[in-house]
Amino acid sequence: MYVMRSRPTDCLWMGSAFGAALISATIVIVVFGAGERGTATALRVSARFSFLLFWIAYAGSPLTALFGATFQPLKKRAREFGLAFAAALLVHIGLIGWLCWIGAPPAFGVFVFFGIAVLFTYLLALFSIGNLQQVLGPRWWWLLRTLGMNYIAYAFFTDFINNPLDVSIKHLVSYLPFVILVVAGPFLRLAAWTLQMKDRWLRI
Repeated sequence: MYVMRSRPTDCLWMGSAFGAALISATIVIVVFGAGERGTATALRVSARFSFLLFWIAYAGSPLTALFGATFQPLKKRAREFGLAFAAALLVHIGLIGWLCWIGAPPAFGVFVFFGIAVLFTYLLALFSIGNLQQVLGPRWWWLLRTLGMNYIAYAFFTDFINNPLDVSIKHLVSYLPFVILVVAGPFLRLAAWTLQMKDRWLRI
């Protein structure tokens, strides 16, 4: 997901993502208020913004494998998009903290389920540093990346399919594009893996 690049570049990506997430959440809070409704709306906005960054990191490589060099820039920047996702997620975590502060915390099971996704996010970000990744070794890094990325994708999936029986225009506009992306991601990765296996068998 995430070779170590220059630190200023990393800081630029992370700072830009964090700033964009913070500004968008602040605008929502100003418009809808800092109560439960406004905070919940800001959470939805920050989740969608964070997801788009994650999805590019998640799907950039299979898109390149399946559709060619057009998507090569996304594959080359997968690490930066992953770090940007981790930075933007901080705003989402802060909003959850605020929700707890005003007396409207999510259920304990929600904390556990999504907390594991948060843990994977920052483990991946931490071990994207070259030296630490070498400590893990290629096999354990692959395992961490595969488990972590797919668990995070699954966490987004469960969030976006919330209330699937609601077919109102507002609900469809708010959720359907993200549901399509989050469902397409694993299929793209599976198709790319299948193509890779096919190429290996043809070389034998």
